[in-house]
Amino acid sequence: MFNPTSIQKQVFALSWLASQATVGNLIGPWSAKDLEGQINSLNAPYSKWKVVWGPSYTLDDLLPPQVSNGMFVAQQLDGSNNPLPVYVVAVAGTNALSSFDMTTEDLDIEPTDWKLKQVGSTSSPMQVTTGDWEGLMRLLFKMQWPLNDIRTFLGNIPNKQTVTLWFTGHSLGGGLAPMLMLALMDPDSALNTQDTNLSHWQHVNLLATAGPSIGNQAFLDHFKSVFGAGKANATFIWNAKDVVPHAWNAGTMNALTKPTNIYGLNVLANDPVGKMIGARQASASNQQYVQFEQTPAFDGPLALYTDSKNTGVKWTDDSSFMAQLGYQHLNAYVSAFNGDKEWFPQGKPPAGCRWFPLSNSCDDPKSAQQIVNALSGN
Repeated sequence: MFNPTSIQKQVFALSWLASQATVGNLIGPWSAKDLEGQINSLNAPYSKWKVVWGPSYTLDDLLPPQVSNGMFVAQQLDGSNNPLPVYVVAVAGTNALSSFDMTTEDLDIEPTDWKLKQVGSTSSPMQVTTGDWEGLMRLLFKMQWPLNDIRTFLGNIPNKQTVTLWFTGHSLGGGLAPMLMLALMDPDSALNTQDTNLSHWQHVNLLATAGPSIGNQAFLDHFKSVFGAGKANATFIWNAKDVVPHAWNAGTMNALTKPTNIYGLNVLANDPVGKMIGARQASASNQQYVQFEQTPAFDGPLALYTDSKNTGVKWTDDSSFMAQLGYQHLNAYVSAFNGDKEWFPQGKPPAGCRWFPLSNSCDDPKSAQQIVNALSGN
């Protein structure tokens, strides 16, 4: 049974907020003040956290520009608001409003070499998806707060030998966080990691949730070799009913349709959803990507299909699939890590907490059908 620790729950909440911060409110993404307000609306026994770098964002797309990536660093505080030697680097997931995220970072799975110092001009056996590599480049080189990039900030943290450092992210962030961790921690990285590599820290942890497979076996082997020592711990959490972690490994992608799909629905190959899955399976079959963790941490129960908004639209296998996809990729993780009763003992969020409650996508057949229609071009 999946049983996260208290600190894992808090780190997950920070990774969740990283994604919420990219969308923000009517005037744009969250500021550091907005973010701290949301973090500290969490109930006891959770610690307080101070945002010490960021949130920083990159913009892509035109008319209007959209946030493509987001990241921040938070430091844990004690009961008297004194800083503790615990830092969390939280990487945002996909911004559904960004076409760059949706088409490039999420779907460009052509392989590109993972670069090391000693490789030089020769080709590396380690490969990652081009889309995630592009995302990593944005995290490393296109984010400044206020004047320091993430490598400079982490390098300047004093007394690193006493510090526990976390990297975390959900979905796209679940793929980018381990890449960022490796780029900054590996002494053989193509980056200059003199001030950030693993040897400097008391302990380094990764909590990556709902991420896709983003590297080949050589990449995974190298990742494990760097973080196999006692000073590091990498945890990959995924839901057996979540579509995203089934990508981009050819075998797990096939499990979405053979012998039946993971939701028990009869999605036909020529239906809009069937065509979408088939195209993704074909792309994955040409690649050699492997999962960081082959065993799912939990198997989320299926959400019930209802029509709480009384739209009168009937559920179809296609619309049910898309609704369940959203539920299992989002709501199921919130429930697995926290549960409403634990975060909110009175059964409702504290005043001002606008990020935690999630609408149940399986309550709205009309919106789900609109997604299906968009897939079919209608």
